[in-house]
Amino acid sequence: MDVIKSRYGKDRSIEKLGDKRIRVMGESNFTRASQTDEGVVTMFDFEGGPCYNVGGTIKHQRTTWKIKEIQIEEAKYDKLASVILKVDF
Repeated sequence: MDVIKSRYGKDRSIEKLGDKRIRVMGESNFTRASQTDEGVVTMFDFEGGPCYNVGGTIKHQRTTWKIKEIQIEEAKYDKLASVILKVDF
């Protein structure tokens, strides 16, 4: 697991869940997301970053991964945001 900081100093944990899934989670007062008319999430932005886009990349464990899909996880705690990124090389 890695920890990065938002521009406001909030921790974002990055955890590999399997061969092709990465969870990014952290405290966020608000988030923004964009989706297609069919409901497919194409962008997710934590307060203060980072912002993830389908087709974009994420660096984790010395590997640059291409984001194929974004799934927003249901918040279990107030002000905690979490997404699962389906990735590939």
